[in-house]
Amino acid sequence: MTPEQLEILLQQYGSNVSQDDYDEASEPVGVREDRAARLAPVLRICQEAWASRSDELDLLAQKLGDGSRDVAWRVPLGQSGILDLFLEILAEDGLSQGLKVHSLRLIGNSCADTDENRGRLVADNRLNSVIRQLSDESLIPFTIPVLYNIMVDYEPAQKLGSQSQLSGKLIGLLSSPILSKYVAFVPYFCKILALLVSQEGEPAAADPATVVTLLKLANNPPFKEDADDFMALTGVAAAYLASEAFQSRIISDNQMGLFMDAFTHAHANIDPQQLEDQDTAAQVKQLRTALITTLADLSANDAFSKHYQLSSPISQILLSWIRGSTPLLQAAGCLALGNLARSDEVSLGLVQREQVHIPLIQLLSNSETTDSQLLHSALSFLKNLAIPAQNKPSLGDLLSPTCVPRIYSMDTLPQVQFAAVSLTRLLLVNCPQNVRRICTPLSADPASPNHERTSVSGIVSLFDRSDAEPTRLEASRAIAALCRVLHSATPLSDILPDWEEANFSMPDDAAAKAPSEGDQPSQFLRSDDEKRRGQFYQRHAIDKALAFLVTQQKWPTLRSEAWFVLALMSRSRDGAALIINLLLVFPSMNVLMETITGRKGQGDGADDTMQLQASPSAASVEPGLSALTAGLQLEPQQVDPKQQASMAKIDRENALILCTELLRNWEDALPPLRLSLLQDLIKEGTELVAADRAKA
Repeated sequence: MTPEQLEILLQQYGSNVSQDDYDEASEPVGVREDRAARLAPVLRICQEAWASRSDELDLLAQKLGDGSRDVAWRVPLGQSGILDLFLEILAEDGLSQGLKVHSLRLIGNSCADTDENRGRLVADNRLNSVIRQLSDESLIPFTIPVLYNIMVDYEPAQKLGSQSQLSGKLIGLLSSPILSKYVAFVPYFCKILALLVSQEGEPAAADPATVVTLLKLANNPPFKEDADDFMALTGVAAAYLASEAFQSRIISDNQMGLFMDAFTHAHANIDPQQLEDQDTAAQVKQLRTALITTLADLSANDAFSKHYQLSSPISQILLSWIRGSTPLLQAAGCLALGNLARSDEVSLGLVQREQVHIPLIQLLSNSETTDSQLLHSALSFLKNLAIPAQNKPSLGDLLSPTCVPRIYSMDTLPQVQFAAVSLTRLLLVNCPQNVRRICTPLSADPASPNHERTSVSGIVSLFDRSDAEPTRLEASRAIAALCRVLHSATPLSDILPDWEEANFSMPDDAAAKAPSEGDQPSQFLRSDDEKRRGQFYQRHAIDKALAFLVTQQKWPTLRSEAWFVLALMSRSRDGAALIINLLLVFPSMNVLMETITGRKGQGDGADDTMQLQASPSAASVEPGLSALTAGLQLEPQQVDPKQQASMAKIDRENALILCTELLRNWEDALPPLRLSLLQDLIKEGTELVAADRAKA
């Protein structure tokens, strides 16, 4: 059979339709086997030509390469043994250029979308027959597409390619001085690398210079000027940077600048909205997401903070992003520096020296800033900055009503709300200056309704509205932190305003009525601090939030934190009055009883009171209970989260202090049922605390 006859055979018995139009199901039964049979004599002729090293083999290979473009011949070429023959031929040295080219064409076309033929290469480990052709630069325009056809959508070939260290050979070519000769095929290089990087063990097998090589190309012409080429190179680099080994290498080799340049270009110079092709625009967004993830990983790497301190060019670039006006870069800068600010030393430097909080305050105070990613990144970064005590006063302007508190009302952005109230809590912890800011009336005009409201009102409202338990928890913790300052700092004239007296009603309950400030006997003269706190509590219904903190069961440490704050509050009449209101919130009284006695309460608290009143111990008011607990010399204690074993004992003591102080401050105003219950709890709690101490 001559090459001309072979051409006629392939045309006569092929499908003669395009790849997109070919439908094997529409062909007669057995046609594939018939085609394979017709190729049997072709195989013999090719074998004879190869054995004799006849030049005719080049022509036969050309005709087979042309015919293999017809989808109908792909499987028959494999079944007939022709594909295997040319794989064997390609593994030999000394072949003519034409024979190499047409053999590659035959292999590439036969394997396109044809797993049966791809499997032949993998099963006999013949992929190297193709890979070795990469050493001939003139064959690169053929070898690269063939490798892609073999591996795309076929995991076994990808795995074998990785094990054969194909990526290293590709990176070697991409760093070659003759790259310009095959620059048009660089996107295919990237597609193959993207397939390889997904394989287990590829990061270890890859050339250490992989990421640097890709980023250098991406950051320079002609690839930087072409969006598709830039995305292909940068996307693969980001994929390899998912490996911690490559992360550590780019950091320790001081090559982060390459990544930063690519990141900046992707976010500042390529606008998806300006791209006509929607697929390309979608790819830009995907690349940005991948780069953000990579930046987060890199900046969280322990080596990052060692190599790139605040004075380094890399950290200064991140700071310049935050000070700039590109929202995506601002968010990225917050993310990366937030990871860097995990130490107090760095956080202090960022605030005290770099003043990074100033542009962030401006950003959050801008009513046009509504992007959820930017808001969340900025708030999360500021949370790290707010941890060191020295930073809290410097960050106080964040609590201006037009800054963080405005975010409390963004109900459509629950994650942002959570970050805002969480930041607020951190700013309030042990910081009287910031408590003063958030307790300042929204209006200085006494005639304005907002004169009675503060930003604390926004926290209370958020707690009442939110369905998200983490948000409710952070809101209640923020209120507890505020109360702790109000009952620790003095004088409160520097913290709380002096509102006019007002007649505020207090909630009442079928079983008990809480006292109000108006119930106090004339012999109790309020100090200025008590007066200001009382006015504040009258205007802010914080009892439900504090009740939530002591009744939630998921976080025992936070419940202990609440008992400590309530014990502090109970020592003043205004705080004790609020706590009595708090105990009306179901199931607060049950939790109080359980904390002191160790027994779970039954019913709604009122029933427990009835049961106690019916018992002999609660039949009458007994004097001397304060003296009973005085012998224990109890003081409010804060639980050390590291000492979980002592938590229940400390909670009991704090709850016992609370009960004792409620009686000391309001015994004459308490309803009999509530009074008898508190007396009973004090007696039993005192006995239990004494027993605990005896054991110790």
